[in-house]
Amino acid sequence: MDNLINVDAIAEWLRGFGLWAVLISLLLNILISILGVVPSLFLSGANAVVFGFVPGFLLSLTGEVLGAAISFWLYRWGFGRLKQVRESSWVWLQRLNEAGPKRQAMIVLVARLTPLVPSGVITFAAAVSRMSFAGFFIVTLLGKAPSIALETFVGHDLYRINENYPRLLVSLLGLLLIYVIVRKKRGRRE
Repeated sequence: MDNLINVDAIAEWLRGFGLWAVLISLLLNILISILGVVPSLFLSGANAVVFGFVPGFLLSLTGEVLGAAISFWLYRWGFGRLKQVRESSWVWLQRLNEAGPKRQAMIVLVARLTPLVPSGVITFAAAVSRMSFAGFFIVTLLGKAPSIALETFVGHDLYRINENYPRLLVSLLGLLLIYVIVRKKRGRRE
């Protein structure tokens, strides 16, 4: 289990695939997206270590967006057939379905930009709603870019913690601040 959360071990494992490392990384990102509960931070960091920051970010973003798209279709196909889901009395699903396409896109975008909201939950919600695939895909691309950039940055700095601990500390404090602000806003609404 230790190697699953060790950026250095993941980076070395990816390097072992040579030219195939790009494809392996894409497939892993897609698998992580389909599972919906496995954090991608360590793979994004390893991608930055192996391929460089910008190429690693682009590879991680591509893999996660493709994974979200495939997950959307799998969830829609699998759960959309269930009468219980289609006729659900879940308030969040009713609200998402009643919203117009622009409002749906904004809801999913804000969810994508909110730290610590599992990506799989957002994908599931969009898939079982009436949201269009095109709207979901565009919003996912836009909404995942900042979080993937942050994951790539933090994961890279975890790998080089001796050199980058001040920057990593600032990044983590920034994440904590965003989390506190989001929690306070949610508390006010409730």
